[in-house]
Amino acid sequence: MADPDEPGAPTDEKIRRSVVRTITNGVVLLLALAVLGGWLSTGFYRLALGEEAIILRLGEHHRTVRREGLNWHWPEPIEYGTVVNVSGVRTEIFGRRGGGASGDQPLEDGLFIQTADKNIVSIIFDLQYTIDDAYAFAYSMADPRAILYEAAHASVRKVIGGMTVDEVLTQRKAEIEVEARKALIETLADYARNADGPPAFAIDRINLQEVQPPRAVREAFQEVSSAGQDSERSISRAKGDAQVILERARAEATELREGSEAYKDAKILGAQGEATRFIALHQEYARAPEVTRRRLYLETMEDVLPSVEMVIVEPDTVGLVPLLLRGAGAAVPVLPQAADQEGSPPEESAP
Repeated sequence: MADPDEPGAPTDEKIRRSVVRTITNGVVLLLALAVLGGWLSTGFYRLALGEEAIILRLGEHHRTVRREGLNWHWPEPIEYGTVVNVSGVRTEIFGRRGGGASGDQPLEDGLFIQTADKNIVSIIFDLQYTIDDAYAFAYSMADPRAILYEAAHASVRKVIGGMTVDEVLTQRKAEIEVEARKALIETLADYARNADGPPAFAIDRINLQEVQPPRAVREAFQEVSSAGQDSERSISRAKGDAQVILERARAEATELREGSEAYKDAKILGAQGEATRFIALHQEYARAPEVTRRRLYLETMEDVLPSVEMVIVEPDTVGLVPLLLRGAGAAVPVLPQAADQEGSPPEESAP
């Protein structure tokens, strides 16, 4: 049988073989393009709001993509992409069942921490944080959640370990949250410096949910706390009473001081008035001594006699007929014989 490719082969056979070869090549090319297209399509990914993509090219950090929507990178094994949510607030719970880095710690009574005065407290707190650097979170630590858990636990232990049990239970809870957050931030910054990179976490806050004595001694601590609260209540009440008494005393002192000032001013004005009156009388007396003396005498008698029980008799009278004067405002008769004798006042005698 003749070979179709030989010069003597039939023309139809050559055409048929050429068509088969063309179709085969086309199918192979289409298959190759499909495989290439499918491989390239694996590089498409979508970012939601608050997500970032860390792109590694041949194992090295190449870029961090923050653009929302559909993005693309070279498919594996040329480039690898890891999507990290950096906007959502994450929460770790410490001291409660289901909390902790492993998620299955069977904690019933919180975390036991020793205070500075050798007592034990049981605490439950939560840590709220966000991802500050997506690359550091994804690749700088083998287990970021476990590292954060241990660092937060150590920070809270450090702060509570420097306080007494009374300060932890009642007096300085807010300060514990602030100081523990500060210590945790410093610890994570040290981790980042050792790894030659930025911190992976941004710590929002630490919230103390429960701070109590251990269950075995909780009742005794509650009695001590109640006694302390009663003492503080009594002290507050005493301070309030002292303040009321002090304000009342201040008001009375002010009233007395103002009254004394008014009394002093009144006495000064009265004395000045009397002095002015005396000077005026002296001037009148210097001009007319007899008239002034007589007027002063009569004015004095008008002031004295109405309140004095007196008997006025006529001189040289044989039959003594007394006239009794009683009561304020009674008129005193002046007898003509007495008034005419040398200008001297009538004789008076008390009963």
